[in-house]
Amino acid sequence: MKKKQINPWETMNEKIDEVLGEKFWKDMLPVMPRRVPLVDILETENEGIIALELPGLRSTEDVQLKVKNNQLFIKGKIPYPYPILKEELLQGERFFGDFQRIIQIPFSFAPQKLVAQYKQGVLLLIFEKSEQDVAVEIDFSE
Repeated sequence: MKKKQINPWETMNEKIDEVLGEKFWKDMLPVMPRRVPLVDILETENEGIIALELPGLRSTEDVQLKVKNNQLFIKGKIPYPYPILKEELLQGERFFGDFQRIIQIPFSFAPQKLVAQYKQGVLLLIFEKSEQDVAVEIDFSE
């Protein structure tokens, strides 16, 4: 398995919490709303898994997926579920609307064996991993 890449921004939330407190995030939510679905990426010995948080999808028309050059292209729309206008919400933190995201896939996989499952607001993509290291023989000819 690959080691997780070290990202210096990963611990930023905890550092800001230490300095500014939890109230900072509540105050910042209206200013910096989420514009893409949240993603978890993990791998086991035989599979790579990408989980995308996509609440409220009703059909395959709500989301489109494409895999090309070890990148996952995802495009869709998270439907607005309430009978009132967004502007009338007393507090609105959740993201609704159109989104588009490109995710670099950090493992080798067999694209024809990709399985996609949607359950309880999470789109789960299961990639069957393929051989990562391939020896190449060199033909010396004169």
